[in-house]
Amino acid sequence: MNNKFKIFLSLTVLYALFIFYLSSQSNPGDPISFLEKMDSRELRNLIRSIDNSNFQFILYPLYLYSMYPDKVLHAILYAGFGLLLYPVLKNSPYPIMSKHALLFAIIIGTLYGASDEFHQSFVPGRSASIDDLYADSIGLTIAQTIIFIKGKLWK
Repeated sequence: MNNKFKIFLSLTVLYALFIFYLSSQSNPGDPISFLEKMDSRELRNLIRSIDNSNFQFILYPLYLYSMYPDKVLHAILYAGFGLLLYPVLKNSPYPIMSKHALLFAIIIGTLYGASDEFHQSFVPGRSASIDDLYADSIGLTIAQTIIFIKGKLWK
């Protein structure tokens, strides 16, 4: 096994443990109330000025976040997981995984997400949700899409 593989594998396992830790929390807190605590006049003014410009599309992710904060956070968390899974698989000693790292990152990440949802079903105050798993898969797919596009642009 090469050193890159070992380093990325270690980082990915630590990240997976972080996800497991977050899922073990009975009351992780409401993401909207957290943002409201951080709210500032400058941020509101910036959002208002963007809203009044021709760049309103920049605010769409904020709209999604305001409607589905939990799902957006799942997607972001698993996009990070996907960004770490790819180099592990790309540097894998198994040629099939190395050759199809993008696809295997989505599959392995989604399987981990499913196991995490199952784990949450045993945590008091938490529940398993197919919608959360769907958001996890979207995050993984976004990460692999970014990696794919970056790879095509850098060639």
